Amino acid sequence: MNLRPSGMLRRTQPARKAPVRVNRTRRDDRPRLPINPGGAVKGIMFFLVSALILGVLGTGLIYVYRVTTTTPALGLTEIGVSGNLRLTYGQVLEIAGLRLGQNSLGVNVSRVEAALSQNPWVEFVTVRRELPDKLFITLVERHPSFWVRQDGQLYFADAKGEIITQLSPGDSASLPLLEVAPGLGDRREEVSAMVARMNRQALPFALGQMAWVKFSEAGQVELYLDALRIRVRAELTDWQTHFDRIETVWRDLKLRGETGRVAAIEASGGKISVEMRQKPGAS
Repeated sequence: MNLRPSGMLRRTQPARKAPVRVNRTRRDDRPRLPINPGGAVKGIMFFLVSALILGVLGTGLIYVYRVTTTTPALGLTEIGVSGNLRLTYGQVLEIAGLRLGQNSLGVNVSRVEAALSQNPWVEFVTVRRELPDKLFITLVERHPSFWVRQDGQLYFADAKGEIITQLSPGDSASLPLLEVAPGLGDRREEVSAMVARMNRQALPFALGQMAWVKFSEAGQVELYLDALRIRVRAELTDWQTHFDRIETVWRDLKLRGETGRVAAIEASGGKISVEMRQKPGAS
């Protein structure tokens, strides 16, 4: 007991003890899987054996592939090339990276086709392998129909006037020069159709006879026949009809024996005009 300041006695209360918590294990009602040490070991062993077998098979396949793609027994004894006109046989093999004796299975056909397709003269190419030792290359080359002048240089161009490649030393083909006035825009379809008509010999003159073909800003196509020294002009509007009329007039002049005196023929405005020389063969 303690004495209060007033002299009275105060009963002291005994200290309370903190409650003690007892951690009881909770009952787990969830079903448990039975532990089978023997099954786990078998599973691990099965996995290791499977991995070992796959590794051996993979190594074996790699070894077989390397042997078959390097063995001289599958060396190329024949490399056939067809369809090449501008490119020589040796150039085709050089571009494709091929040589006789090279392992046939070691040749990547897709890479050969891709390499040849990069050449400007090649329009289409197929490569066929014939086991055990043959390879056949079929080319479709672009055919030059014109020369085109660009930045002071001459280029080969196809029947649409699209550039193929620049002339190189030694090129001696004789082709007409194609000129299209800048203000006329894209005239590839007309050029292609005219070339096709000339190649069908549906006109009294062929493309090979021309020195140049011009599409002028006046909306005309002008052809100059070098051997005959004749200028032929026609309006681009409805040029097919104009060419029909030129052909009719030319046949008539030929029947009368006057083609040698013709200096120029022009078809425009629905009319045909013929300019004659004073003397046959005079310029």
